[in-house]
Amino acid sequence: MKNFETVKIKGNVLKIKSNASYTSAGGTLCKITNTGNGYICKFPSWASTKQDYYVCLDYAQADYLAKGLTAFLNQPAEQK
Repeated sequence: MKNFETVKIKGNVLKIKSNASYTSAGGTLCKITNTGNGYICKFPSWASTKQDYYVCLDYAQADYLAKGLTAFLNQPAEQK
């Protein structure tokens, strides 16, 4: 399976960029900024009629979300 994303970290900013043509190649799919109190996640809109989407989480909320998503990903296939 091809890797469709590239993750790059520079300072307190992490970017997930597209390698494939399902968006414009090299386009940022998600930008996460560590603010010192938590994270701001920006999901850019690919349409002129929709706004960018932001999620703001403190460190505890981000930890809960990561644990929950990890549990989903680790479920046996028959439970998904």
